[in-house]
Amino acid sequence: MVLVKPSKTFNKELENVLAYTLAEFGGTTVKRFNKEYSKISKRLATHPLSSPTELLLKRFPRLYRSAIIRKNWKIIYRYDDVYDRVVLVDLWDMRRNPQTLVRQFKKKL
Repeated sequence: MVLVKPSKTFNKELENVLAYTLAEFGGTTVKRFNKEYSKISKRLATHPLSSPTELLLKRFPRLYRSAIIRKNWKIIYRYDDVYDRVVLVDLWDMRRNPQTLVRQFKKKL
């Protein structure tokens, strides 16, 4: 099994998403989000290359992949085969302009 390690950026985005979701949609929606996030984390721990390559980030030196959570969110991650771990890099709202997300991603790296 592979270690799934969220980055600081990912954790910060996750906190923001959960706080917003709780305020706007309630606890039930937060529970659903967490359940799906947990399911994706377990899948990545057993099959780290199961999600497709993120095409918006193909020009970056590392290979990034993405997993969709709750229709509107995308977990951006990379598999580090040297240390045999999955690093959760960022959490994106797919309703936003993709180019804005790429520019934002560049700043975080």
